[in-house]
Amino acid sequence: MSGYFITFEGGEGVGKTTQLKLVADELRKKGYDVIATREPGGTILGEKIREILLKGDVDKMTPMTEALLFTAVRADHVEKVIKPAVNNGKIVLCDRYVDTTFAYQGYAHGLGIQKMMDLYSLAIGNFKPDLTVIFDIDPKKSHGNLTEMNRFENMGNEWLSKGLQGFRECAKFDKKRCVLMDSVGEIPEITNRIMKIINEKLGL
Repeated sequence: MSGYFITFEGGEGVGKTTQLKLVADELRKKGYDVIATREPGGTILGEKIREILLKGDVDKMTPMTEALLFTAVRADHVEKVIKPAVNNGKIVLCDRYVDTTFAYQGYAHGLGIQKMMDLYSLAIGNFKPDLTVIFDIDPKKSHGNLTEMNRFENMGNEWLSKGLQGFRECAKFDKKRCVLMDSVGEIPEITNRIMKIINEKLGL
């Protein structure tokens, strides 16, 4: 029996990481075998490249370099972790995936979402998540939730606002896969909101 691949997307400081852990716990209580992972990261190589991508000066690399590094991490992650788990009937929850590249490198940095889609297809093929929950919030509000700033968080509110619009464009482009969710509210309320979406879309 095949499992499911669910991704959590959205701007910086919106609570994705917290909610992924809580949702993983809820699904495990229901008896599902769950793997929680993240991008960039998820493998030994991925975690090393994560350090390169997230630390240092804002302008230390070009947008296309970012996109290529994210794609390299993703190819390794999919083949070594995500696909094998899904094929073995597990539910994979991933904190960020390809929509982050679409929104940030494609939209906010201006490389073009279609170009990023072509890059993804070249590296990954037609493999994609069964469901993507996009956390939607005012970037000024989400920015206030941050405790440790990385390169992307340091790019400023104007860039973060462009990224947010990029995520909204992703939601419009693939309505079957993506659900744009209001992420304002108390933590338990948001967890229940996500669980309802997962139940409605995947029957879990």
